[in-house]
Amino acid sequence: MNILLLGGAGFIGVNLIKRLRQDRYNVTVYDRSLDSKVLPGSNLNLIEGDYLSENNFDRILENQDVIVHLISTVSPASSMQNISNSYKDDVVKTLELLELAKNKGIKRMVFISSGGTVYGNSPNSDLLHEDMESYPLNHYGIMKYTIEKILLMYNQLYNMENVILRVANPYGPGQNPQKKIGAVSVFLDSILKGNALTLYGDGATVRDYIEISDVCEAIVRAIEYHSSSSIKPIFNVGTGVGTSIMDVIRTIEQIIDIKATINFEKMRDIDVKRNVLDPRRSREYLGFNYQITVNEGIQRLLIEHDKLIGQ
Repeated sequence: MNILLLGGAGFIGVNLIKRLRQDRYNVTVYDRSLDSKVLPGSNLNLIEGDYLSENNFDRILENQDVIVHLISTVSPASSMQNISNSYKDDVVKTLELLELAKNKGIKRMVFISSGGTVYGNSPNSDLLHEDMESYPLNHYGIMKYTIEKILLMYNQLYNMENVILRVANPYGPGQNPQKKIGAVSVFLDSILKGNALTLYGDGATVRDYIEISDVCEAIVRAIEYHSSSSIKPIFNVGTGVGTSIMDVIRTIEQIIDIKATINFEKMRDIDVKRNVLDPRRSREYLGFNYQITVNEGIQRLLIEHDKLIGQ
């Protein structure tokens, strides 16, 4: 099977490439700068380009079977500063790409949506399931939700088999803490360096943290998913287990035996108070179930950190 991976130099992308190559998929990796992040090899084709200005996707899509779409040009925070970018860039470019895929007979795009922002502050705040109404609190979440709706429309109108994965809060080896994205990675790095942590709110905010190897496994299951017209192809990729920010910090402190210094700031309006995904649909229809607990994931991340320090 030939797979086009958009955003292969990012955190999820680099880990996903390793997973896909285990199963000997033919992978074409597309990103702005691949450099040493992605090493060339058998069954791996590398293409550098700028997603927003790319005008050769018609050629790049030739002979592809599945597109895995990881690219987002904004984050939840930046989407509130540059409010039109999410729509004029991400939504429009994805629509253009999807139209090209349809015309070339490519049936499936696996779109990595955001389980952390699409749902927002739902009135039903226990486990968030795929059929709930959504209340995004930032443009990033609305952008992801808009693309989801477009993908589902193409399924209905053009008999495509697009699959949407609402990924919780991924973390793990390869995540760059300097980008300040990914609480587990940022907290571990800051505590190890003796830097103070900044928390918005009192630390009681609850998230569903999922280790990157589990995320990659879910994406592979989505690539191989046998679609059914009776199932809306939106799947949560999470653990179903909520962990507060303070619990993450205390776990890190316990594992590395270093006390964190914490500065508390006012809670931001764009931050959801509780976000834990219901994993039952992905378990039943994708055959996916997470394997790595937060405690185990932090220990894996620490091993990776020590390896990098030792280089």
